[in-house]
Amino acid sequence: MDNKKEEIRQAYYYTDIEPTLENLHEIIRICEIFLKEGGDRLMCAMDMRKWDLDEIDRLAVYIVQSRQKMETELNRLKKYQDDFNDMFATDHNDYYNSVAIMLRHIRSHTSPLNNLLKKTCSRKHPNQKACQRHHIKPKSVRKESVLASDTYQKPIFSIDDPTTPAQVSGLFRELKKFFADENECMKICVKVLNDEAEIRKDPVKSKYVLDKYRRKAFEKLRGQILLISDDTISTLKEITPAYQRFKSFATDEAFAQEEFHKHNITDMDHFCLIELAVAKHKNKLDNDELANWGDNPAWIKRIKYVIKHFDELLPDNFSHKMMGKFQYYFCKWALPGNISNATKYFIKHYNGKWKVSKYAAVNSHGKEYDQHSAEVIEFHSAIDTLLKKANLSEMTAQSA
Repeated sequence: MDNKKEEIRQAYYYTDIEPTLENLHEIIRICEIFLKEGGDRLMCAMDMRKWDLDEIDRLAVYIVQSRQKMETELNRLKKYQDDFNDMFATDHNDYYNSVAIMLRHIRSHTSPLNNLLKKTCSRKHPNQKACQRHHIKPKSVRKESVLASDTYQKPIFSIDDPTTPAQVSGLFRELKKFFADENECMKICVKVLNDEAEIRKDPVKSKYVLDKYRRKAFEKLRGQILLISDDTISTLKEITPAYQRFKSFATDEAFAQEEFHKHNITDMDHFCLIELAVAKHKNKLDNDELANWGDNPAWIKRIKYVIKHFDELLPDNFSHKMMGKFQYYFCKWALPGNISNATKYFIKHYNGKWKVSKYAAVNSHGKEYDQHSAEVIEFHSAIDTLLKKANLSEMTAQSA
């Protein structure tokens, strides 16, 4: 009985991968070992476990099916890897934002790998009851498998031997594809996780990613602020996790570092809506100003000043028929991405001596507009000069 217990004790292996970055590197190590020595290791495993051709065929089919599922996940990882760490919030957090969650998402990679390693260990595995009964201390399949261990018995015949059955050669080809995909996936995940960690450690980088998200969210959401009541904003303040967390930090940098990749897009969009609403009241911005330029009171002040002194910017030979053209020049400076909204704002605030042109007349000049023409350059230079004289420093145009 003691010998039986010892045999089982030596035979038991565990397959779970603990959610650590170190174990991702371990999977990469296993993949690279197989890509380098896989033929000999596979031949050793088959000889040790005495697989017949039917079992080899079944394993090959299993590997093909697993690799097809893996490639779906791999394509998703590739799709988001380049942009993921540029986004403060994303609905794809679960692919990357912690190793634990990531490993659950890529189970299509790790489960077949674990099964393969388990099948290539030197002994069969007892069931769970036997393990509990004999208090067996587990060993890792990643340490004991012939495909992954530090040492193995070199086979007499190589995978390239002419006598190697076609089924064996076919299994080896599929395993090479499997391990190549696995290796690529793990390297992508490691890189993304390392990049994420670097951003978290750097308050400047974290704040940069947060501000970049804010700008995009403001552009997307600022039109909605026209439709949202103060009561709705009050409700959002109570139910938005990102805003609740934000209140507990002393600085934007601290919030950005701690909360990077911890919120989905809906949560952060609500957070940005709240910020827009707060800015509206704090800076006494009209709804159309907030919708057009977001929380940018300094730029809005410049725009209003230019409209107020618009007549001073017009050339000496100006006539009313040129009004639409110069309004278009103004719009391209003030709000280049939305001529319609810029025209409405100009009409609302212009009190000069000329009759304003409506949108259709203004927009018709878009076909002939040339930002490098002498007339356009002179007009925009006149705006710069006007603002400098008023001690209103230049600022880059904002687009809707």
